[in-house]
Amino acid sequence: MTRPNPSFDLTVEDVDLIETALCQSREILSQRHLSYEHCAYIEGGVSQEKAVRTKEALSRIQSLLGRLQTQKVNGVPAASLS
Repeated sequence: MTRPNPSFDLTVEDVDLIETALCQSREILSQRHLSYEHCAYIEGGVSQEKAVRTKEALSRIQSLLGRLQTQKVNGVPAASLS
């Protein structure tokens, strides 16, 4: 059984790319969520399940974006960069 690597070697540019991709995914999923909610209102059933799953994914993405932002802001003290 493999263990996860606890240390990551990501550049600021890597993190920015991940953040951009997550933001784009969030926008797409937001539109889908609205559509699923609308269909669930009319049909119920499967669309309601999709709306719930999409909302959960949006919540996870938003949480991850928040953690990335916190890490970028609190990453390295400015004095140690010089």
